[in-house]
Formats: sequence, structure tokens, C-alpha cells
Amino acid sequence: MKKFEPYILFLLGFGIFMFTRRSELLPSIHIANVIAPIFILRFIRTQPAGRAILFSFLGFLLSLNISLWGLFKIDNSSTMILFNSLRSSLLAILYIIPFAVDRLIWAKYKENKFFSILTYPVIATAVFFLSSLEGPFDGAGMSGKFVYGPLTFIQVISIFGIWIFVFVYSWLASIINYAWENSFRWRKIKNHVISLVLVFGLILIYGILKTALLKGPDQDTVKIAAAVLIPEENEDIIEMEKVYHNKITFPYEKTVSRIEELTRKAALNGAKIITFQEFAITVNQEDETKLRERYKDIARENQIFLSITYAYFIQNGKGENKHLLIDDKGEIQLDYAKRYLLGFKNHGETVAFRKGPEVIQTYDSPYGKIGISICRDMTFQGYVKQAGRKDVDIMLAPSYDWPKSTGPSYTLRAIENGFSFVRATYNGVSFAEDYNGNILTQMDSDKTSSGIMYAEIPIGGIKTLYPLMGDFLGWCCVVSMLAMIFVPVRMKKVLYNQVP
Repeated sequence: MKKFEPYILFLLGFGIFMFTRRSELLPSIHIANVIAPIFILRFIRTQPAGRAILFSFLGFLLSLNISLWGLFKIDNSSTMILFNSLRSSLLAILYIIPFAVDRLIWAKYKENKFFSILTYPVIATAVFFLSSLEGPFDGAGMSGKFVYGPLTFIQVISIFGIWIFVFVYSWLASIINYAWENSFRWRKIKNHVISLVLVFGLILIYGILKTALLKGPDQDTVKIAAAVLIPEENEDIIEMEKVYHNKITFPYEKTVSRIEELTRKAALNGAKIITFQEFAITVNQEDETKLRERYKDIARENQIFLSITYAYFIQNGKGENKHLLIDDKGEIQLDYAKRYLLGFKNHGETVAFRKGPEVIQTYDSPYGKIGISICRDMTFQGYVKQAGRKDVDIMLAPSYDWPKSTGPSYTLRAIENGFSFVRATYNGVSFAEDYNGNILTQMDSDKTSSGIMYAEIPIGGIKTLYPLMGDFLGWCCVVSMLAMIFVPVRMKKVLYNQVP
């Protein structure tokens, strides 16, 4: 049985890992993000370093290519295969890094139970944190998969951000591996198990207190409508990839008339703020001024605050993907250009648009301080915490989802920063949530006939510590990882002697 153990660990680890991602082939099981690293870490630590790293990389490569096969739909089949395979391969490289670094330095620390248990959680947190700062993988999107548990339990991210869960669940995997190495003898492992249980207990107590004290049942609210231009009869979903590359504009009068109609309907139903999907319309640059004036008229005539988007093309250059906030008098109060475009060089949004400045804009409205952004911007936690520092009460971030979303996205930003969040989504799930992460309402674009979602949103947000502390835990793990790698061997021996 012993000789088959590496194969069993490999199959369990990477078999379970396939269920950690959204997939067209397999169901996504959130707890798999907690379980899979336990077996992968056990496999990689029980094999010679070179073989362990090589086979683990192949495991990630294979499992990601299987689970993510065909997720991003592109008309050209060759381009689709290339894009999906390349993306999965880059993800495999990123996922193997913390395991590989741990395997290379863990042997130097395994004589000391304190440091040997901390190597993997420190390295995993550091690597995923660094990968979230910039890059092609949606900022904190991958790390957010570690945030597992009931809503009360995850409130602690309002202090430490999502890095507390990357660390704690990686620590859990490391403690189980330590217990495994010591045949699960209680005398050997009790201190580590008790420490982990205490940390989990403190996290839960904090969440209970926060949600009990900061839920404001009698708080004033404002009615917000999220509007989506769903395809009309015999009309297909608009494939934005074609729009980017061919700089296709939408029918001007027809599209604006639909925006006017949805706005009028939402206003008559009592909405004070109306927010539209990303890419409500695309126009050429020469029509931009005319469109903005029309938008101002719509807001003024309906006496509502209008959160409205558009994108403009320049035939021999790059335009912008824009989001305006227009007040009930028809004045543009915020004029925002998307910062984190989806694409690279001549592929995706970047082929047609230039990125906006790295500033979350805000406006003090009668309904609280409003912040605006667009879609993918919300996954970059370091960028969005500007809103927390500016005491934003309501964040409006319209989206066009590719591939189609199956549930609310980027919900953790609201808990981290203490604002309520409304996301009007084309080709996916629109939703509204409060500052504690409670989903107030949601709407699937494939299951609505009106294209309008209504929500009563708290006018006031709450203050959280995360925008002030920043990513302190992430940076601490980066420094600790570098120390673990580069501290001289003699110093390691001193540390071994000092730490019981």
C-alpha cells in the first residue's frame, strides 16, 4: 500500500483541484479550494524535489486544461483553443510556484516544527498577493477562491483583506501535513491544532459581533434600478470581441431610445438612481458629444441620478470605455474611464481602448457618497480600497461578463471597504449587496423579461479597517518569504535553537 501512496495523493490532490474552478465540464465546489492543497502538499513533500515539482506542474497543467476547456468562447476555433490553453498554462505556472518554493526550502526548516509549518502558508500568501497587484488573472480573483465559509465567518476580511483566508487555509493544509508526518499523534500536534482552532474561533466571534452591531434595520435606503439591454426577440447576445476588433458601433437612435425607455420605466417605479450595464452603447468619437448631451437630457427629464456607460472608437487610435454619473439636474458629476481593461496588446479591449487614470471617483449625493468604476476594476483590491478610504457609501460598477457569469461577482470588495455595491451586468447576473455582503437582490440576464432589477440600498456605509491597514498581511508574508529564502544557513541554525 505504501508504494501506491504517491499515486493516490497525486490523483486525490489534482482530481479535487479540477473542481476549484468554474468549468463547462465540471461543477465548481468551493470547499475543494481548501481540500486539494492538503493532498498536493503531501505529495510534493514526500517525493524528491525535482520529480515532485515536475509532476505537480504537469498535474496543474492537465487539471486546468481539462476543467477550463472551452470556457472562453471565440468564433475562430483555433484562436479559442490557443487562448484557453495558453491561459490555463499560465495559471498552472502561477499555481505551482508556492508549492515549488515551499518544497525547495521546507527541507531546510523541517527540523523545527514552528518554521516547517509556516513555510507553505507564508509562501502561498506572498505569491498570490503579489500576483494580485497587476497582471492577466483578474487581480484578487484567484485568491478570492480561498475565502470559504458562512458570511459571518468571512467578515474578518474587513480587517485583513482576503489574505487572512489564503494564509489560514494554507496553514490548515500545512498542519494536516505535519500531523500526517507524525502519524496524527495528539501529543505532537495538539499545540498547532489548538492554535488553529483559536484563530478560527476569533474570526467567527469577530464576524458575529460585526454583523450584529452593524446591520442597521432602520437605516434610510434609496431605491436603485440596475438596467440591462437584454437581446430583443430573434436577437443574439452581442459578442464584444467582434465589437472591439472591428470597432462596430451600435444603432444610435434605437439603442438610445431603449435607454430612455428603461430609464423612464425605472423612474416611474420609484428608482432615484439608475445604473446601466457596461457598453450600453458604442459610438464613433464624432458622436460622443451628441451622446453625452442626450444622456444629460435623460437624467434631467426623469429627475434621477443616471449611472450610464458608453465606449467610443477612434478609427486610427484608441478610444475609451466610459462611465458617467449624471445628477437629477442633468449635470455630469463623474466622468470615469475604465482602468483595468480585459486584454493584452492587440487582443481584447486593449486593441480599441486606452486605460483610464488610476483613480476611483466619488460624488456626495443626497443618497450618500457614490463611487463608480467598471467591471474588472473591482477585482483589484488595492485599487478599490481607494473607495474605502474616501468613505464611499454606494459603489456602482456596471459590467459585461465574458464568459457569462452564473452568480454575483466581486462581492468581497463591499465587505472589505464598507460600501453597498450594485452591479448591472450584461450576459450574466446583476446584483445588489449591502456593506456586510448580504445579497439584497439579483437578476439573471437570461431569465428576465424587463431587464430591470430594483433594490433598496442603505444610504450610509460603514468604516472598516482594511482600507487603512491596506494589505499589511500580504506584505508581511512577502518579507517573511524573502527572509526564509535568503537568511543564511547559520542564522537558520540560531533560529532553530531559539524557537522551541
